[in-house]
Amino acid sequence: MKETIQKIKQGLFPGSALDSLSFSEFRKPTWEEDISLHHDPAGSFENAPPPCEMPLEAFNVPSYVTEKLLNGRSLADYVARDQFPIPHARDREGYQVNHDARYFLNGLADFLWLESVANKYQLQLNSFLDFGCASGRVLRHFCSHTQLKHLWGCDINGRHIKWMNDYLPARLKMIHSHGLSHLPIASSSIDMISAFSVFTHIDTFESGWLSELHRILKPGGLVYLTVHNDATWKHLQSAQANATSHHLLNRLCQIEPKTSEMLRHDIPAERTVFRYADVGPYRALVFHSNAYLHRLWGRFFEVLEIVPMAHGNCQSVLVGRKRS
Repeated sequence: MKETIQKIKQGLFPGSALDSLSFSEFRKPTWEEDISLHHDPAGSFENAPPPCEMPLEAFNVPSYVTEKLLNGRSLADYVARDQFPIPHARDREGYQVNHDARYFLNGLADFLWLESVANKYQLQLNSFLDFGCASGRVLRHFCSHTQLKHLWGCDINGRHIKWMNDYLPARLKMIHSHGLSHLPIASSSIDMISAFSVFTHIDTFESGWLSELHRILKPGGLVYLTVHNDATWKHLQSAQANATSHHLLNRLCQIEPKTSEMLRHDIPAERTVFRYADVGPYRALVFHSNAYLHRLWGRFFEVLEIVPMAHGNCQSVLVGRKRS
């Protein structure tokens, strides 16, 4: 190690002040921030009351929780069962920052979608991972409404992981992950994996992450991955043509001046990356054509369906089954 350090000093910075530095001094002290966030989370949390303590009238708002998703079940029952606090707006990854009830409903809708997909493809669900789980927006519903003992969540934000460890049940196994494609989870151990608004930001090592999810998924297991795809592109084309304000369109125009011209054409046939930062784990917005998803992602997962605009108001969902 000493010889390596000496070569670095002599080769890169001969005769400089680095000759007196140790390796730990040479290394950037906040290197963790390049691949994750809040590697040493500090500070207390401010929470809102749990849904079960909120007036039921607060949940009578437009949401993605439809009668079809509820399938005859009572929304009031789902509200009453959730006894976990709602994290403060700054600790929930931008989801419904001004409306606690809508935050609950947003996560409930995705939970019900996952449940319906598992039933549709006759998956016996015993273990589940939410890849990029934030502060448990979806996992809280698995804790409230299922008896699953094998629940996993991972996120690059250590503060989110701390929140869940502080407020959600011990049967959740939480991992502070990073931008490099590895998860400390056993091979062929997970029945179903979700990733909400994760691959929409992975500009590098996408194939590594697809391979890693394939590794930990059980034979016959399902993935539920949200993407910006052809349907998203058409939605943005319509917003531009009608001069409609749209947060994603506005963001793209800020990042790439040629966005307006690009949207006059079909979505590029491959994968398009709009990069807005050079450091840190959040660096880009990523778009995938359906043809690309079938051709490249299809090497890892049999693409069962791509459901247009099924998450939020601009992301579609790829449902896939692990290939042998």
